[in-house]
Amino acid sequence: MSRPRPVTDGRERPVNLAVLMRDGFKALNDRVLVRLAEEGHAAVRPAHSAVFEFLDEDGTTVSTLAERAQMTKQGMAELVRHLEDHGYVAREPDPDDRRAKLVLLTPAGREVVGIAQALVPELEAQVAALVGAERMRALHDDLARIAQLGATDP
Repeated sequence: MSRPRPVTDGRERPVNLAVLMRDGFKALNDRVLVRLAEEGHAAVRPAHSAVFEFLDEDGTTVSTLAERAQMTKQGMAELVRHLEDHGYVAREPDPDDRRAKLVLLTPAGREVVGIAQALVPELEAQVAALVGAERMRALHDDLARIAQLGATDP
């Protein structure tokens, strides 16, 4: 079994705000993946959230998905291929660009999105139970403000 944290200069790397935010996301996302597996969608893995999260209801090209997810086109294409092989997405010609293909959710893909979205209130209630309703509201507001850092200059 691997260590929970990487080692640099003989010591575990320190935990900082970004690490804590990622670990919090991972804890919540893991609960979604467990529920998906319970509902028969064990082929969906953590990396696939990059597809589901950035896919428009009327379809999205792999290039656009990659750009939105801040990853390579090749990496995104591999994620899409896996989901396509398991029946969660399909590729169809883009009516606006004959050379491009749109990635679209299949009924199984829409079911995955529905399960994940239905779980959100339950997850938020679990967090509120841990930290209290007032701190939950503050956490929500603070994270929304932190997210704005990416859209502005330092």
